[in-house]
Amino acid sequence: MIPYKKLLNIICEELDIKKGEKILEAGSGTGNLALEIKKRGADVTALDNIKIALEMHKQKDNEASVFLWDLTNNLPFSNNYFDKICSNNTIYTISKKKRDNLIKEFYRVLKPGGKIVLSNIHKKFSPKKIYLDHIKYSIRYYGFLKTLKDIFLMLVPSLKMFFYNFKIKKEDKKGEYDFLEKYEQKELFKKAGFINISENKKVYSNQAILNSAYKK
Repeated sequence: MIPYKKLLNIICEELDIKKGEKILEAGSGTGNLALEIKKRGADVTALDNIKIALEMHKQKDNEASVFLWDLTNNLPFSNNYFDKICSNNTIYTISKKKRDNLIKEFYRVLKPGGKIVLSNIHKKFSPKKIYLDHIKYSIRYYGFLKTLKDIFLMLVPSLKMFFYNFKIKKEDKKGEYDFLEKYEQKELFKKAGFINISENKKVYSNQAILNSAYKK
């Protein structure tokens, strides 16, 4: 999807990637962001708790450094290990009670002066707006027929996404999970000790918020 590809590019730009840097992607899924980072010359370590997603990542890049890991546990890395850290649309899937510890773990494994970039969909997230943006850009650049074909190809993954987001909203009633509040990422950074925390940046067809920060 075009809005998704734009989001990956924005995250890479925010990371300001330098050749040879060690970068952690937490919640890497099938590796789309990790591959973009690697293209820019960094060494990427990808963590995810879904085995099949990591297998798909390895199919795309058989030399990828991937780890099956639950982000609610402490990270399996030594202090001050990574130059930079990024995570896209992952923190909101972590239980509210576990988010503080995860961000503190990011702080622990990041080198002094290192940068972190987080992007997550917000509480008023509307998948429909992302799809409408995709259709608008796709028709403009690729024409109606290819756009129609893409829509059919997206049906199954779209249904999965709607189901997952419905589940998150349902669990929110119990106080366990929810989409992030407007300033939640900034507060998580602040509590963990990060500095130079950026203002909110709307991304992903204005359905997600991106923030960056640095370790002292």
